[in-house]
Amino acid sequence: MMTSVLFATRLIFYLAFCECTQTGAPFVEPPTYRSEHTTLTFAEYILKGPDGFTQLTRSFNGMLGGPTLRAQPGSKLYLTVHNQLTPEKVSTYDSANGILRIDSTNIHTHGLHISPLSPGDDMFTKIGPGTSYEYIFEIPKDHMPGTHWYHPHFHGSTALHTGGGAAGFLIVDDPPGYLPPAIENLEEFLLVITHLNSQLMKLYSSMYEQNCKVLGGSDLDCHDKFWASGPLNGAPIDTLLVNGLQEPRLEIVANRWYRLRLLFSSIDVAISPVISGCTTKLLAKDGVYLHQAPRDLVRGFMGPGNRADWLINCPPGTWQLESKLREGDSLKFHFEAQLLTIVAADQGEVACALPTFSVSRPCYLVDLTHAEATSSLNWVLGPTPYLNNKVFEHEEHEVAACVELGRVVDLDVIGIDEHPFHIHINPFQLTNELSDSYDGYFAAGDWHDTLFTVGHRAQARMITDHFGGEMVVHCHFLAHEDFGMMHLIRLEGEEGTHYPKSKEIDRQCFWDDETFGPPTIIQHGEEQAVCDDQACCSSTAPTQPAAKDNSPKPKAASTEGDDLPYEYLLLALIWLLIPGSILVIGLAVLLKRLAQAWLQRRSSPSIQPSVPPARSPARSSTRRPPFMLGRAKSNALDRQPLTSSRRSDSPKHRGKNLPRSTSAPKRLSEIASPRVVLTDTPKDGSLSSSGNEDVESGCTPSKNLALSSCQRL
Repeated sequence: MMTSVLFATRLIFYLAFCECTQTGAPFVEPPTYRSEHTTLTFAEYILKGPDGFTQLTRSFNGMLGGPTLRAQPGSKLYLTVHNQLTPEKVSTYDSANGILRIDSTNIHTHGLHISPLSPGDDMFTKIGPGTSYEYIFEIPKDHMPGTHWYHPHFHGSTALHTGGGAAGFLIVDDPPGYLPPAIENLEEFLLVITHLNSQLMKLYSSMYEQNCKVLGGSDLDCHDKFWASGPLNGAPIDTLLVNGLQEPRLEIVANRWYRLRLLFSSIDVAISPVISGCTTKLLAKDGVYLHQAPRDLVRGFMGPGNRADWLINCPPGTWQLESKLREGDSLKFHFEAQLLTIVAADQGEVACALPTFSVSRPCYLVDLTHAEATSSLNWVLGPTPYLNNKVFEHEEHEVAACVELGRVVDLDVIGIDEHPFHIHINPFQLTNELSDSYDGYFAAGDWHDTLFTVGHRAQARMITDHFGGEMVVHCHFLAHEDFGMMHLIRLEGEEGTHYPKSKEIDRQCFWDDETFGPPTIIQHGEEQAVCDDQACCSSTAPTQPAAKDNSPKPKAASTEGDDLPYEYLLLALIWLLIPGSILVIGLAVLLKRLAQAWLQRRSSPSIQPSVPPARSPARSSTRRPPFMLGRAKSNALDRQPLTSSRRSDSPKHRGKNLPRSTSAPKRLSEIASPRVVLTDTPKDGSLSSSGNEDVESGCTPSKNLALSSCQRL
């Protein structure tokens, strides 16, 4: 009787509040919340899937795939979370790892570069059943705009809560002028791609029941009314949904560019999205723009938690966004399915080229491929649940290593073909080409916060920037994280410390007290235009002065030589006047002398004497030496040295060295023109910004640490 009443109650709730999933329904996006003060209610939710499948699960604000939260760099997000779940009948808080504590939850802002301390992105915050908690997420002014997401992350219940559909976008908007207008003005669509595997969720739910019984609970006390009970109706499913819909239909205009923000909300598989027949380009991955964007895209590869920003342009017709393996591939954790039907209507537009550009980057995201690392962390993932052959001790809050803020850290990660590797707070940059780039989707220089690839190993680099506290590292197969496949890295030092050489690597990067610059256009694109009453593309490159037309012109019938430009005639006239003037002056002087001689002869007597006149003495032919103007002075000057004693690069006039520092600097902002050459530093725990800073740090272990002392790096 009690079972019948319970089933009837669920059915009434489902009919009143559920959001039905249909195949081929029109594309719909989750609602968007832009307010600084936002509320999320975490509660029971009845999902209707394809083929009549209905399932009791958990969600935010009564929807599969929660509302989209949007914020701006430099803003604060006040997020209140209400937990409306019912308490456990038998507490499972005494166990460290496993599927446990399913009545409690919290929020992780996956991808945000913010503080890991409460009331920020602290994964150890507990929101118990029937309680509320207000997060204050302070987004730095120098936070790169990008696509991120939020999901539950309370250790023990992460997989059941997130895998049941409780997740949503968290987007840091692009400020005006941050992107080229051709990209900034594109219409965009948000796609939360959710993997829903009822059988896997039932398995994890049954693990909870077993753990509960081990702690003394009865079958009735430990029964999970959610996934362990199975679907309310229909057969079990294993499918991909887009915004809670089965293969929705998106209508667009043919030959027009659009921006797609993709989020893969999964806890156990990867997808390889592709749109055959459309032009696709990659703009950003995991919320970080490519160093040179956009990049031609054949297909993507997204593990659990990955995001990607695509640009698409489709010719007229109907096209499919689908997850499809490359021919010949056989991947262990890959899921193939239709995702979205795209209907491109012909409205007479033509496809125009997009610009290639580079955005102004925050200084914590400068190109580190040639930077000198001062610390290193090596990770071996697996076998489950081991990370570096250790299992996380939840109650001990075991710290695996300590790293000073403001350092460049090398990462060597092994096992990423079996376990997605995720780091909180600080993203990392690939420093080498992977063994399989997956048709160019992975490239050296790309940034990630979650990495799951076809290859087995990757090298990367990151900056421990600004935020101190415990940085979480774990496998993003979230049940593996609940099992204990997780480490903590303690970031130590003065809050706000930056990597001091960022400005040497990229002088255009900006700190949190500076403003960003405009994008750098590498190659200009085109824009829609009208040519002879037809659609065409017009270049967006700045107009250049018109080239002079030097082609021959037809001569006029009555004028000879008027085809020469007037400046040539003027130049010829000047050249004629100069020698002509000299000739006239010379003739005038000659005529004057001839006239004087003629007048002199007229005035002399006509009868000459018979005695010849006496000769005048001949003039001496001795010539004077040439007049040497300033000879003595010139000789004196010739004896002067070639190099002055007052050279600007002499020791007296060279710049003085900066004073030595007793602690790691926040940044070297006092250097007006930093050198490009990086100072070599050994990986011995020292940090130097210009070869003359002394770093003094101590990693003092917490009293509750399981290790006798954390490893200083």
